[in-house]
Amino acid sequence: MFTIYNRAIGDVEPFEHLSGAAGLSLGSAAKYTGGSLAKCAATDKPTHIVMGAQTEGGEYPVIRVLPTTLFETTSTVAVAATAIGSAVTLGADAAGVTATTTGGVFTVEYTENAADGIVRGRFV
Repeated sequence: MFTIYNRAIGDVEPFEHLSGAAGLSLGSAAKYTGGSLAKCAATDKPTHIVMGAQTEGGEYPVIRVLPTTLFETTSTVAVAATAIGSAVTLGADAAGVTATTTGGVFTVEYTENAADGIVRGRFV
């Protein structure tokens, strides 16, 4: 699950409420395309992070992905310290990251270097 670790600015992004496909999970990376939210694939740069459950009206509360926001998540495998500064791909659930750098969209700034370990970074 992607959570906010830190912001480079003091302002807090407001929640937006956007329609989307059923089944997006809390903290997952989503892209807004064609007027609807969809789960990101491994190499998709997210536009939003899901912040709650889908409403009866089909909308999700989301925040925009901004370059000033540092996110924290977990990795499916160990992300080595040598990956710091490199961009890695999203996991299959779009709620974490992998160690794969080809087509990466999440620039690593910190890693615990362990499977299911904490990884912090920004979306490029």
